[in-house]
Amino acid sequence: MDDLMFHRETIFEGANGALTTKIREIWEILGTDPYEIKIHLFSNQITLNEGEKSRLQTALIRHRADLYEHGLYEIAHGVVRASRPKFRKRITPVAEQFFAVQENGHRGFVTRITLKELFSFLEFPESKKFDERLLDQNVRYFLTLDNAVNKEIRNTLVAGNPHDFWFLNNGLTIVADQVITVENGCHPITLVNPQIVNGAQTAKVIFFVGADTLTGLSNGTIAIKLIESSNRSFIEKIAIASNTQSRIFGRDLRANDHIQTKLASAVGSYGYFYKRKRGEEVPRNTAGTIDSARAGQLILAYLHSDPVKSKTNSNDIFEDLYQLTFDPNLVTAELVISAHRIHQKIDIVRQKALAWQKSVTRKEFSESWLVEGHLHVMFVVGELLRRAQISLEDSERGMSKIDEALSIVEQFVRENDKFAAYRLFRSTSSKDRLLQVIDNSISPSFKNPQQLALNI
Repeated sequence: MDDLMFHRETIFEGANGALTTKIREIWEILGTDPYEIKIHLFSNQITLNEGEKSRLQTALIRHRADLYEHGLYEIAHGVVRASRPKFRKRITPVAEQFFAVQENGHRGFVTRITLKELFSFLEFPESKKFDERLLDQNVRYFLTLDNAVNKEIRNTLVAGNPHDFWFLNNGLTIVADQVITVENGCHPITLVNPQIVNGAQTAKVIFFVGADTLTGLSNGTIAIKLIESSNRSFIEKIAIASNTQSRIFGRDLRANDHIQTKLASAVGSYGYFYKRKRGEEVPRNTAGTIDSARAGQLILAYLHSDPVKSKTNSNDIFEDLYQLTFDPNLVTAELVISAHRIHQKIDIVRQKALAWQKSVTRKEFSESWLVEGHLHVMFVVGELLRRAQISLEDSERGMSKIDEALSIVEQFVRENDKFAAYRLFRSTSSKDRLLQVIDNSISPSFKNPQQLALNI
């Protein structure tokens, strides 16, 4: 766990190519999204003794990893569910905004409440903190305010648009053992053992905004679906159904942006298909397919000279970096096609390196650096063209610079052979150090310092 979470390169000692690739995939995932780590120990004998269990739990604290043990009985009878807290909560719907549903033996309600009312519902009375009991059965926990979706929810509230919240948000789904309500639905509703099975992110953001300033919750309302059931299997179905959806990426939300549609049309006039949306069917007889997500990465490295962000902040290309990356005054169809063609040629060499890496019994970073450094090669190609005053739209001249760019980046890797490629190409200083190689200058040596004359 320490080797994995601290990104220690010694983890690759004795690891074969397949395992090495998996470890790097884990590092990539943990570097982009805030995941919870839960370790489950299963045994067909007895569980750890208290001393050993305590020692292991103490060691895992630094990684914020939770430990769960499952013995023989649990394997035979299924993993024991966490005990559910017993409590009651009340909410008051907006007048005349209440609809009851009874179908197939189940009872449910659809209503609307104010954001202030929801804040009170979410608050634990004694501590004035978020009532964590409400999320006991939720499929995932809070993904922080920096999460792209949560950031948008917060911005809607604090930017003075809470009155639009009902239209912009899907609302909450709450399951309770019992829903006690009066006939007309305008009076307070009592929920016995309520659980938010969908909308935990929304609930958390609303609570944080409300705790910071209640003015962010003024005049806003939210849709609420209430379901009465104590049937655990049925509640599981509700939770799975309401949370099962394809992940939406930034590129999906920008697919119909005017910049993307114009690029698609312009690129299409050259016979290429610019893929704005995931799942789009590629037309026949195209010169090639250019994926918008990959195009964004290449433009950021090739045109905007930022290979590090292109590699490590790829999720932001269609979010915070979108206006920079796809600047309509700089990005043309010719530039996109040129970057695509140059990277295609680089990728042929990269795929050979990747195949070699998977086949070897031990990992040698020095021989497979291109797997990690292909976007830095794109950056160097762009820099060589700029210095030669050649247009970045000239793909033929760009491809002629690939061998020189590969040689420059390879020299950069050799000069920094103490660093693994994974870390080297994520270093914020990698761009400047590559420029030094291009300029044929060497960084000052601490072992052999040179005295410089300062003419003051």
